[in-house]
Amino acid sequence: MATQITLGQLLANRLAELKQANELRPEQVSMAKRNNVRMARNQARIAREMLGSNGITLEHSPMRHMANMETVYTYEGTHDIHSLILGNDLTGIAAFK
Repeated sequence: MATQITLGQLLANRLAELKQANELRPEQVSMAKRNNVRMARNQARIAREMLGSNGITLEHSPMRHMANMETVYTYEGTHDIHSLILGNDLTGIAAFK
Protein backbone atom coordinates (compact mmCIF):
# COMPACT_ATOMS: atom_id res chain seq x y z
CA MET A 1 0.00 0.00 0.00
CA ALA A 2 2.74 2.44 0.91
CA THR A 3 4.45 1.96 -2.45
CA GLN A 4 1.28 2.64 -4.44
CA ILE A 5 0.41 5.71 -2.36
CA THR A 6 3.95 7.06 -2.76
CA LEU A 7 3.82 6.54 -6.53
CA GLY A 8 0.56 8.50 -6.66
CA GLN A 9 2.09 11.29 -4.60
CA LEU A 10 5.10 11.44 -6.92
CA LEU A 11 2.82 11.75 -9.93
CA ALA A 12 0.87 14.56 -8.26
CA ASN A 13 4.12 16.30 -7.32
CA ARG A 14 5.30 16.12 -10.93
CA LEU A 15 2.05 17.68 -12.11
CA ALA A 16 2.54 20.51 -9.63
CA GLU A 17 6.03 21.11 -11.03
CA LEU A 18 4.70 21.15 -14.59
CA LYS A 19 1.90 23.54 -13.62
CA GLN A 20 4.33 25.90 -11.93
CA ALA A 21 6.44 25.90 -15.12
CA ASN A 22 3.28 26.53 -17.23
CA GLU A 23 3.90 23.22 -19.03
CA LEU A 24 0.97 21.20 -17.70
CA ARG A 25 -1.36 19.74 -20.32
CA PRO A 26 -4.92 18.46 -19.76
CA GLU A 27 -3.89 15.00 -20.96
CA GLN A 28 -1.33 14.79 -18.16
CA VAL A 29 -4.04 15.68 -15.66
CA SER A 30 -6.21 12.90 -17.11
CA MET A 31 -3.35 10.44 -16.73
CA ALA A 32 -2.88 11.40 -13.09
CA LYS A 33 -6.59 11.31 -12.27
CA ARG A 34 -6.98 7.94 -14.02
CA ASN A 35 -4.03 6.44 -12.17
CA ASN A 36 -4.52 7.95 -8.73
CA VAL A 37 -8.25 7.37 -8.44
CA ARG A 38 -7.86 3.75 -9.52
CA MET A 39 -5.00 3.27 -7.07
CA ALA A 40 -6.90 4.90 -4.20
CA ARG A 41 -9.98 2.75 -4.86
CA ASN A 42 -7.83 -0.37 -4.80
CA GLN A 43 -6.00 0.63 -1.63
CA ALA A 44 -9.30 1.34 0.16
CA ARG A 45 -10.48 -2.14 -0.82
CA ILE A 46 -7.27 -3.70 0.45
CA ALA A 47 -7.60 -1.81 3.75
CA ARG A 48 -11.15 -3.09 4.15
CA GLU A 49 -10.04 -6.66 3.42
CA MET A 50 -7.18 -6.41 5.92
CA LEU A 51 -9.64 -5.57 8.68
CA GLY A 52 -11.88 -8.51 7.83
CA SER A 53 -15.41 -8.12 9.16
CA ASN A 54 -14.31 -5.02 11.10
CA GLY A 55 -13.65 -3.35 7.74
CA ILE A 56 -17.37 -2.83 7.20
CA THR A 57 -18.18 -1.34 10.60
CA LEU A 58 -18.41 2.33 11.48
CA GLU A 59 -15.54 1.92 13.95
CA HIS A 60 -13.05 1.85 11.07
CA SER A 61 -12.83 4.12 8.03
CA PRO A 62 -12.17 1.96 4.92
CA MET A 63 -15.83 1.86 3.89
CA ARG A 64 -16.07 5.64 4.21
CA HIS A 65 -12.95 6.00 2.08
CA MET A 66 -14.34 3.55 -0.47
CA ALA A 67 -17.55 5.59 -0.73
CA ASN A 68 -15.54 8.80 -1.10
CA MET A 69 -13.42 7.24 -3.85
CA GLU A 70 -16.51 6.11 -5.76
CA THR A 71 -17.70 9.72 -5.67
CA VAL A 72 -14.34 11.00 -6.94
CA TYR A 73 -14.32 8.30 -9.63
CA THR A 74 -17.63 9.64 -10.93
CA TYR A 75 -17.23 13.42 -10.71
CA GLU A 76 -13.62 13.54 -11.87
CA GLY A 77 -14.39 11.45 -14.95
CA THR A 78 -14.36 7.70 -15.10
CA HIS A 79 -11.36 5.52 -15.89
CA ASP A 80 -12.79 4.91 -19.37
CA ILE A 81 -13.17 8.60 -20.21
CA HIS A 82 -9.60 9.34 -19.15
CA SER A 83 -8.45 6.32 -21.20
CA LEU A 84 -10.11 7.82 -24.29
CA ILE A 85 -8.41 11.16 -23.65
CA LEU A 86 -5.03 9.45 -23.26
CA GLY A 87 -5.58 7.32 -26.35
CA ASN A 88 -6.30 10.43 -28.41
CA ASP A 89 -3.16 12.10 -27.06
CA LEU A 90 -0.96 9.09 -27.79
CA THR A 91 -2.32 8.21 -31.23
CA GLY A 92 -3.81 11.44 -32.54
CA ILE A 93 -7.00 9.51 -33.30
CA ALA A 94 -10.10 10.68 -31.46
CA ALA A 95 -12.53 8.01 -30.31
CA PHE A 96 -15.29 10.63 -30.12
CA LYS A 97 -16.06 14.15 -31.35
